[in-house]
Amino acid sequence: MKIAVLIKQVPDHEALVRVKSEQELDIENRYVCSFFDEIAIEAALNIRKNHPESEITAISAGGKKAVDALRRAVALGIDQVEHLGDESLEMADNCYLAYVLAERLKAIQPDLIICGKQAGDDDFAATGPMVAEYLNIPHVSAVVSLGSDADANQVTLGREVEGEIWYLESNFPLLITAEKGLAEPHVPVVMRVMKAMRAQIPGIPLNELDLKDKKQQGRLRRLRYTVPPERADVAMMREPYPQNAAELIEHLKKNGVI
Repeated sequence: MKIAVLIKQVPDHEALVRVKSEQELDIENRYVCSFFDEIAIEAALNIRKNHPESEITAISAGGKKAVDALRRAVALGIDQVEHLGDESLEMADNCYLAYVLAERLKAIQPDLIICGKQAGDDDFAATGPMVAEYLNIPHVSAVVSLGSDADANQVTLGREVEGEIWYLESNFPLLITAEKGLAEPHVPVVMRVMKAMRAQIPGIPLNELDLKDKKQQGRLRRLRYTVPPERADVAMMREPYPQNAAELIEHLKKNGVI
């Protein structure tokens, strides 16, 4: 079975982010592999445990920061990784990135494509499904369980819908997006981390992909960044509940809310 894992390098959730101008953010230099993408990596590794003949390739599209996400994949146990594109993709929208990824996947022809449910920076949650649409293959989002039968060319999937688990069956090829519960990312051992630091990450320039002169534009465009408004002063009610209900009403009347 051939498995492709799509991953992205994103700012650490604890990194400081400031609006530098309407067109630029000042982001602290702290980056990590997106959380849901690490779940996707672990899910692929779990499949290989049951099907040792499986081949796993991790792919990331973007500038030089994307290489760090691939090193994380190597540290976690994936030996085949590919970096697509260059710094020009830093300003590309998700629709174009999906197109770039799909063009490379056409050459690899994986049976199963796994990516995170959503990225840790923009929470877009649509790049994976867009890749599936470009490839004209089925996709299932927010998967929490996966059972594969490579010999039968079939996979059984579970996804949580309003507190229930719905089970679906599909043939290969297929794209799924990983939700919490599909797998638990492990902490890589030191030897794998050292190997990842020394690993040569293969790069594939955009001009080697059959992009058919498609321009970097899509359905969404970033217009500008603005600083969030400052939070108004908070008034705390002095009395405990339920006495503070009357106090709250008086406060709202006084400020013209009611």
